[in-house]
Amino acid sequence: MPWEWHKPLFDYAKKVGIPIFSSPFDTTAVDLLEDLNAPAYKIASFEAVDLPLIRYVAATGKPMIISTGMADVEEIEEAINAAREGGCKQLAILHCVSGYPAPAGDYNLRTIPDMIEHFGLLTGLSDHTLDNTTAIASVVLGASIIEKHFTLDRNGGGPDDSFSLEPADLAALYAATAKQHGRHWARWIMGGSPVSRAMLSFGVRCTL
Repeated sequence: MPWEWHKPLFDYAKKVGIPIFSSPFDTTAVDLLEDLNAPAYKIASFEAVDLPLIRYVAATGKPMIISTGMADVEEIEEAINAAREGGCKQLAILHCVSGYPAPAGDYNLRTIPDMIEHFGLLTGLSDHTLDNTTAIASVVLGASIIEKHFTLDRNGGGPDDSFSLEPADLAALYAATAKQHGRHWARWIMGGSPVSRAMLSFGVRCTL
């Protein structure tokens, strides 16, 4: 996403009361987001092996979510250790399949309780499937965070639009997962705001 889009989006999110943060891909992007007072950071799957970047983000002292698509157990452990060594106190990881879109059958959701047991961290799902079924099922298996790409129009022509949720789908996902989880979503980011998340097209993220 162009850097010049960030400030208007952050200003608007603040105006309407939506916490907003973004995925940096290098240290200069972290500096930009710090200038905008981003309340948290998401490390994309492709950067899960970029340990210097993870340490740099951790040094901000902000909560961090690391997506683990394509990473093996050793690489996930290295990313977690880098975050901890860098000073991150509030850390979560996401089970992810790096396909866009990703077939539901590729997700193997039993990975989620295994990750919770193995890593001992708040664990969620980065869901690139075309509907809400996988995300809702993940909650039953212990997911505390759900990330979905979000668009106003699946036919909009953007790079993520074709596999993103439209507003009605996102509202349905929130309603279904909140009911399934008894409304006890993880609340460690941004002063108690529920961490059921939407991802706007082009990578900007906001909590619901």
